[in-house]
Amino acid sequence: MMIGKDRQYLYKIEKGKVTSSIFTISVIACALDISLAELIGEIKV
Repeated sequence: MMIGKDRQYLYKIEKGKVTSSIFTISVIACALDISLAELIGEIKV
């Protein structure tokens, strides 16, 4: 997956150790060929 982020940063996003911009999250969703809603799921505030 080529999104301009290194593996360590993606790992930190996955584990919740860093926050990421909505733009970066949407780029990840696009690279995975899924919608942003599918990637994020239902958010409960």
